[in-house]
Amino acid sequence: MKGNIVAVCISGKQEAWSISEIPFYCHTEGFKDFPHYPPVKTRERVHYLATRRNMAHRRALELNPNTEHFLSIDSYYLTSVHEIRHLLEEYSDYDVECILGATNWFPDYSRVPLKLRYWDIWATPEMKGRKYDYYPRHEGLPEGWESVRGCGGFTVYPRWVWEQRGYGVPEPFPEAGNEVNYLCQCPGIPSYVTLNVKALRETPKEIVNRSMINRLRTTLKVRTRLGLKRPLSSYGSEKRGDSR
Repeated sequence: MKGNIVAVCISGKQEAWSISEIPFYCHTEGFKDFPHYPPVKTRERVHYLATRRNMAHRRALELNPNTEHFLSIDSYYLTSVHEIRHLLEEYSDYDVECILGATNWFPDYSRVPLKLRYWDIWATPEMKGRKYDYYPRHEGLPEGWESVRGCGGFTVYPRWVWEQRGYGVPEPFPEAGNEVNYLCQCPGIPSYVTLNVKALRETPKEIVNRSMINRLRTTLKVRTRLGLKRPLSSYGSEKRGDSR
């Protein structure tokens, strides 16, 4: 494994960390509560996140001056120990310097049937519409890797990337993404996500308890836009029958 990796997190409270061989710093100073779903696409929020991420990295370096690589990981993924280790293994086994992120998914209860959907579409638009079992194979890349414009909140990269680029607000905003896209625009280094590492996060509370009728309405609206509208009665029969 590539040496001197330090994990960095921003949160509203001190988070637990269970991988003892990797130093961990959790930055809680300056926390503000923003809605997580749907994501708030404002300059204020992205600037806030970029500022806190930069402060967290700066403080982590003060505590661990020999750092060579950063694992930037949001609190949602801290318990995904197997996925963390797998991501670091793939990153270490790749001989070329890169920015590498895990893929992140959530159970979407807003439609019928339930599906696992990609979470960080804003940061990683290449994954829009991709199914959970999507598995890319590109010449010159490890199997399962996809070239992207930005990785989400579960990403590992060399220290010099942050020192040279840091986090910020990308332009044009919001089309260019958020603070992680700004980091991934660092010249001279490619960005990838690996479909070999899939982290699941909780379904947002805004949709987890939607009623069946509201889920059906959402499904019908989506299918209508796609020209695939089905009678409501057919969904009713699925509900009464053997839908899985």
